[in-house]
Amino acid sequence: MKETLSHRQLQSLIEVSNVLNSTLDIDTVIDSIMDQTVSITEAAHGGVLFIYDKVQNVLLPRSNRRFTTALSEVRLRPGESMTGLAFNARECLIFKNRVEVEKATATLSEKNSKLMYASVPMLPYSSICSPILSNGECIGVITLDSFDPNLQFVPQDIHLLNAIAHQAAVALEKANLYQEQEQTVKVLERLNNTIIDQNKILSRSVEIHKNLATLVLKGEGLQSIISYLHEITGYQVFLFDELGENISHAYDVSWNDDKLFKLKEKVQNTMQTTEIVRSSIERTINPHYPYINLLTIGARPEIFGSLVVAASEKIDAVDLAALEHACTVISLEIVKEQAIFEAKERIDGEFINDLLAGKMDDALVQKAKQLHFDPSGNYIALILRIDEEDQLRTSISRHFIQLANHIFSHHQIKGIAVRNHDQIVILMTFPQKVSVSYTTTQIKELVSKLQHEYVVKKWGDALSIGIGRIHPTLQKATKSLQEAAKCLQFMSSYGENNKVVSYKDLGVHQLLLQNTEDELMEFIYETLGPLIRYDQNKKGGLLPSLFAYLEYNQNAKEAAEAIHVHTNTLLYRIKRVEEILETNLSNSQQFLTINLAVSLYPFLQEKIEMS
Repeated sequence: MKETLSHRQLQSLIEVSNVLNSTLDIDTVIDSIMDQTVSITEAAHGGVLFIYDKVQNVLLPRSNRRFTTALSEVRLRPGESMTGLAFNARECLIFKNRVEVEKATATLSEKNSKLMYASVPMLPYSSICSPILSNGECIGVITLDSFDPNLQFVPQDIHLLNAIAHQAAVALEKANLYQEQEQTVKVLERLNNTIIDQNKILSRSVEIHKNLATLVLKGEGLQSIISYLHEITGYQVFLFDELGENISHAYDVSWNDDKLFKLKEKVQNTMQTTEIVRSSIERTINPHYPYINLLTIGARPEIFGSLVVAASEKIDAVDLAALEHACTVISLEIVKEQAIFEAKERIDGEFINDLLAGKMDDALVQKAKQLHFDPSGNYIALILRIDEEDQLRTSISRHFIQLANHIFSHHQIKGIAVRNHDQIVILMTFPQKVSVSYTTTQIKELVSKLQHEYVVKKWGDALSIGIGRIHPTLQKATKSLQEAAKCLQFMSSYGENNKVVSYKDLGVHQLLLQNTEDELMEFIYETLGPLIRYDQNKKGGLLPSLFAYLEYNQNAKEAAEAIHVHTNTLLYRIKRVEEILETNLSNSQQFLTINLAVSLYPFLQEKIEMS
């Protein structure tokens, strides 16, 4: 080394060594290599240090002197230009003049050529390229350029540049090792932080889960669970069932009815559209609590509802994990409550089925007493039919039964409500001393609340209710149940769905339930047949005139006004009706027969006209 390097160059190498050993930062090392190399090489006016990227198989410019930023986009393949040639040769190369430089740079790709010319105003007059070798592999190239026609690189520069490249290789290797160690430390720190976070999540989840389990074991119920979640997290907590109805909550007073209604709508829409366990809801519901998360209770197809949590700040992972644990406990509590509900409903259902089957024995009387029913009291039955899908009908039925039981307890009414296939059967009993008017009022209030609930909750538009008559003693309660069932039959057969029909108010229409359709049509034909055929052939309008005349209690003036004809015209038509039917409406027996046929006609009109 002493024979090939001058004293000044040796001094410079010592300085380079000191600088390169003063830091382990890879970027600082690379910049220092370029600074020192350009400064101690006499002919060098600028240069570039390229580092080899094995993955891309290209030489990347990492530091340069005198070149513009356009150079940073250059990607040299091994063998491309002067730098690539030195990389392949694994030895220092000198390009002595502009001709040799132009010949070497002619191998540049079109893109690299444009970038190279954009980064330096002109080609160098001379260049020297020294590979950086580490463990026999080329890890980079130092390229120096001379832009003075009177200064060229000489063979002595090769020794100097090789010495610098050797020191650079050692410095880069140390810096790379240090960088790898730093990255390893950072990875370990991240893993450690992750473990700490996971421990926090686990610890908090275990604590909440343990406390919730204690509440469940004590039989505290859903409201205590929701209140505990609100207390321990500070969040606003809502529990919605599978229909999107809020069944429990713990929140601040800032949630008014309007915000609660909007939240309910969002929950219902989200539950209908999402298949995921956790989702975020639109943040426009309550400005005080913009971060809202919905967590599903249960798993499809058995979804019990959703836990909705609103917070003033984004809910962190620790609390979300704890809340997900809480969902499991809530799911178990709901299953427990449903099991209790179904057990009671099964007992009540067996009692109703025995009544419907007419099993009046000591065992049934004993069941009645267990239900706090007085066998000698008055009984009345209601039957509800919900025309919805099976899953939805089951959920709505459960709500109706709970609502009916709530009304019973608050109004001190003795009654039971049970599901029976696609229907809900409600049986109530009142002491014999209670007046019929009081009983009727209670029934009307119950029906009104059931209808109101159905409409307000938007569960559908097909709720039919049949009401039996009041009957004394448990033995005759069966009759009220049968009458309520006949009312539903009447609505189903004659297109009267989504109504409330009382058997007592059916009047003459009870005949529709007590006779076959063929028998009723035969009776109508025997009574009104000639008139029906006359109207069909002559289009005389006699049948509508008869209907109006009877509807207005034989008041010719009112009936004529109702169908927009003169009174004399109506009286003439009624006279023709009597002639065609060979009857006299003044005769009470004949009048009763015709009136009965007219009352039944609208329910069978379509079939009569088609026959």
